[in-house]
Parts: sequence; C-alpha cells; structure tokens
Amino acid sequence: MIAGCSSPPRSSVLRTVRSRVETSVNPSGQTTISQLIKRARENKGLSQSQLAKELGTLSGRYTINRDLISHWERGAQVPRAETRQWLAVFFGIPPEEFERAAALSKRRAKTGNAVVAQNTPRRAGPVRRAQGTPELLPVLRSRVQGGILAALLLNPDRWFSLSELGETAGAALASVDKEVQLLETSGIVSSRTEGTMRLYHAAHLGPGLAPLVELIRQSYGVPQVLGEEFGQIHAAARLVVAGTWAERFAGVPGPAPESLDLVVVPHPGQYADEDEVRLAADRAERRLKRPLRWQVGESGPGRTLTMPTHWEGHPIVEVRLVRPREPHRARGTVTPEPDIITQLLESGQLTMTNSPDARAEPALELAETHLEAAERIAADAPESAYLLLVEAGQLIANGLLAQQGLRPDLAAHPNTAGEAVTIQFGHQFSHVTHMRERATALHIRVNRPTPDEAKISTATIRTLLTEAKTLARQLRPFEPKT
Repeated sequence: MIAGCSSPPRSSVLRTVRSRVETSVNPSGQTTISQLIKRARENKGLSQSQLAKELGTLSGRYTINRDLISHWERGAQVPRAETRQWLAVFFGIPPEEFERAAALSKRRAKTGNAVVAQNTPRRAGPVRRAQGTPELLPVLRSRVQGGILAALLLNPDRWFSLSELGETAGAALASVDKEVQLLETSGIVSSRTEGTMRLYHAAHLGPGLAPLVELIRQSYGVPQVLGEEFGQIHAAARLVVAGTWAERFAGVPGPAPESLDLVVVPHPGQYADEDEVRLAADRAERRLKRPLRWQVGESGPGRTLTMPTHWEGHPIVEVRLVRPREPHRARGTVTPEPDIITQLLESGQLTMTNSPDARAEPALELAETHLEAAERIAADAPESAYLLLVEAGQLIANGLLAQQGLRPDLAAHPNTAGEAVTIQFGHQFSHVTHMRERATALHIRVNRPTPDEAKISTATIRTLLTEAKTLARQLRPFEPKT
C-alpha cells in the first residue's frame, strides 16, 4: 500500500497477504552461529556460565567466560575457527554445520536496529566487509562509520559508550574506536570522560553538517526511524523491510533506493489498527522523505511470515521495534499503576492536591484551544504550530493527572507528566514526551518540522485529546497504597 492512498478494508488486506508465498525468516540451512550455539546449549540444559566452564576445560582456553558466550549468542562476535572446532566436539555436532552457520553470520549485515534476516548475499566480497565501501551510502568509508553516524547524529542529546557504539554499528571495538577517533578529529563527534569510561556524542550540528544528517537519516537512519514510529503500535510484533533499500543494506550493488517496502506483523491473535499503522507510516515517510509502501502481515507457527511473492530471492531485513520508555497498557485501560505513581509521589516528582481545579476540563479545554490555533497556522508557521501542539500535549497529560488529584511538582522533571500518563493509560501518550523533547532542539535547522509534519502532529494530538476526554470521565482520585 502506498502511504497517502485510501486504505482497503482489513479483510481485503489480509486476503492479499494470505495469497502470497509463505517463507520462513529462518528456513532450514539458514541458522546463524549465534542461534546454533544457543540452541545447542539449551538442549544440554546448561547456563552460559556452565558452558564457559565446560568449554574452557575441554579446550584449555580459560579465557572463555560467560561474557564471551553472551557475545556469541547475541551475534556480536563469531567464534574463531579453532573455537568452532571445540564447540563441534563438545556439542557432538558436525563441524561443517558450525562452518556454514559462521559463514552465514559473517554475510549478515547488522547495524543498529536492523539485521539481514533472509537471502543474504552468497559471496562475501568486498562490499560485505564491515570496513569496505558500503553500498547503502558509498560516499562513506565503511559500514561501521555509517552505523556510528546514525547513532550519534540522530540522537544528538544522548551520550554513547564505545561498547554501545559497537553494538549499534555491529562491529568490533577496535574498528569502532578507529572510526570514532577520525570523526572526533574532524569535529563531528565530541567526547568526555566519566569515571573510567569514555563517552561520545554528536558535536554541535551547525549548518555545515545538516546535509550529512539528512544523508544518514535516509540511509543508515532508516531502521531507527521505522523502529521508533512503528514501535508506537502496541499490537506490532515485527517489522520486515525488503526492496531496494534492503538490497543496498545487505551489500548488493545497485542504484540508490527511492522507496521503502515493509510488512507490519502483529502479535498472534492481535489486530493492528490500520489507522495507527497509517499514522506511523505517514510520520516515517515525512522524516525519511521518500514513499513508503506497507502491508499488515501475519506470522504462522515457527515465526513463518507470509510475504509478497516478489520478495522471494531478495534480501529481507528485520527491524527491531523501538518501544516507548515505559511498557504500554491496553487502549482504554484506566486502572492506575499504584506502585509507580506512589514512587513518583514519594520522590517528590508528583504531589497530591485537593484544589477545586482538580479536574481535567480546564486543561483539556485549553489544549483544545491550542490545537485549533495550531491547525490554523500549520501550513504557514509549522514551528510555531509545533510548539502549540507540544503545549497542548502537556495540558492533556496535566489534565488527566488533575482528574486523579495529582499534579507535577514545580521542581519535577519536565517529562514527569507525560511519563506518568504513559505508564497508566498506554503507549500512545508517549507522544507527549517525544514531542516535548524534540521541541528542545528546534533551534537546530534539521530538526525543524515541515508543514506536513505539523499536520501529522496535529492529527496525533487530536487523537490523544479525544481519548483523554473519554478517560477523564472514568477516572477517580488516586489513592496511594498504605
């Protein structure tokens, strides 16, 4: 489905998907070394620590420890050839099976939130090497550099350790350290020391770096953007991407991707609301500045995914969904989380009030006024409209808390209200916090919303306001646990 087009009824979407050829994300013969080791260990009933001890005793390599086993099973490292031989002996598995699994792991491109899950290129040529020229963005020196830049430039307010950057870039620490030093010398990255740890983040993003940010957002930033936007859908279990972008990500040479193709797979027995999917697709499309075609798919037994026929034989990338900070609750749930809210009260982030204004209506009415004003000016002044929407979101959160006889303390963290309502009433209210955080960086040109983004944000806040009005009628004053 092309974003922006009218959506067919859910039944027709599912009929379309079911008519496709079923292909497993991990078909037989496509087991990675991490999956093979973990499965063999669990079949023997061993913990990671026990396996490390047994394997160290067998091989005489007492440097093998639980952390190393964890690295293998997470796919962060492929065991050396000699170690693979000892693994084969210990588990009683043919060495050839370990070699096939290791070769597959080396062919799989992994960066940040994405990994090539199927149909990886059979030849691990120069384009598949982490330090080789990346087909996804050939102007960069390496895929590792692309992964590091995606993490730092798209998260300008966050500090990363070297190990976190290594996990994000899918590379060894030595390679990451080399790239970070080059980026720091160029002024793109800055660092500081905290205790014995060195932390890194993006240097001030001036006008000269704006084009680089956009290039990264549209290439190695795609998994993060898709993961963030579709992670807001509580029913979504998996996100699978194919097409030209997936081919370039996997290292297959060719032209730059012009669009994105993906399947959103809900949890078994759950229904992915198409309005939620469409809103997420619209937001992702605006951020990535390219068309996005999506379908709602299904997983069968063994995580078998029903996929479009034309995806057969082409690389398929699985993107990790980035969930809101706090676990979601089912839509419409109005039962508070007493333990967490009590903790916020005890820490002084929230206070209780018996004021006559301890009701939602005044805040929600003002939020409505801000929202209407934002709708009027979104086309001509999107930045101002966005700030009005941020304030409307805060009012919505404050209104729901007021209905419970709660309010943020004057010295509380700015995210307190947004996080408190997200904890209680569902992941959809995490937009309050996300939008507020983005508003703090609007002075950076690349972060300024476009008229289309402002329009999408007005629809999001309108949805939250409608839901808040319904919730407010059901809420009762909060009673802390004694």
